[in-house]
Amino acid sequence: MTMGKRIRFIVTAALAGALLCSAAPVSNAELSIEEIRQLLQESLTITEIDRELQRLTEEEGRVAEQIAATEREAARQAERMEGAKRHAARVLRSYYTGDRDRMWLLLLHADSFAEAMSVYQYLVSVVRADRHLLERYLASYMELKALQAELEERSRELSEIKSRFLAQRIRVVALQEQLDAKLAELDEKDSAAILERMDALSRAWYEEGLPLFRRFLQAMSDAMQELPDYIATYEDSLEVNGNTYTFRIRDEQLNPFLRSRNALFETFVFVISPDGIQIEGNQNGTGIAVRGHYAIESEPENALRFMIDELRYNGLELPDTTREDMQRQFQMTFYPKRYSSSLEATDVVHGSGELKISLHFSLGN
Repeated sequence: MTMGKRIRFIVTAALAGALLCSAAPVSNAELSIEEIRQLLQESLTITEIDRELQRLTEEEGRVAEQIAATEREAARQAERMEGAKRHAARVLRSYYTGDRDRMWLLLLHADSFAEAMSVYQYLVSVVRADRHLLERYLASYMELKALQAELEERSRELSEIKSRFLAQRIRVVALQEQLDAKLAELDEKDSAAILERMDALSRAWYEEGLPLFRRFLQAMSDAMQELPDYIATYEDSLEVNGNTYTFRIRDEQLNPFLRSRNALFETFVFVISPDGIQIEGNQNGTGIAVRGHYAIESEPENALRFMIDELRYNGLELPDTTREDMQRQFQMTFYPKRYSSSLEATDVVHGSGELKISLHFSLGN
């Protein structure tokens, strides 16, 4: 048996209740199957929060590098601005003291029209140079202000990252202490057996569960761009009422449509209900489930986005940090205006076996 199959066997056995019959049995008198499942659930939650802590650590380092680079550029820009400021001050002083006014008197002392034109062209070049110096100072000033604003934004971002890191760190420490206390109540043999299964679950999650979620959610992101093709395939799904276009996505049609576009969907089933959309399936013995709903967004642009409400891996619920991470990584979004600047998603309704999406067509665009 290969390492991957052995891991799947251990995890599936634990979640199906056959864990008590494995090579290192846990005493039936000590732990019920539900208690074993709960311990594995807590272990997976800790594993995923640890992954979020690692992500936050990397993000903190990235933002800190951006802050340092922005500070260096701001310092260089401050030096450039000082030079431009001195030149601009000299120009403004000359206008304030009337030096530039006296220069125009040269025109009155010209002995010929040709000489007057030469003086005029000279004066125009002086004015242009003055304007260039003033504009250069203004541009330098605006660039410095933009860098300072960016620095403040990056600093706020870094502060928020550190706050999130601290909150998740406190959370994972508390969960670990809670799990350790439960394991301490078991005898050495049973505790070792549970720890072995936790380790197997963690390896299986990183090697098979997490990659499968990523492939699946990326496939969902790609599928969101297929909505116009769905309408073309099922022409009766579209209704037009004035400037409002309403199309219905039925799960009895959605499943075969998606499977025709991506083989990954062949082992998954989409079920639409008033509560949202439930997606379940497996690949090579690894089971995942996604529950979510579609929502209309206005900012930064009008969009129809799939919002993740719950993720499950082999029956175990993944924590909020995983949902947020997956939501951040994968768009799963349809942007109507990218197909037509006149289209805007205005409403979405989940029903029994059917999803209704309303789009408004603006004649003014």
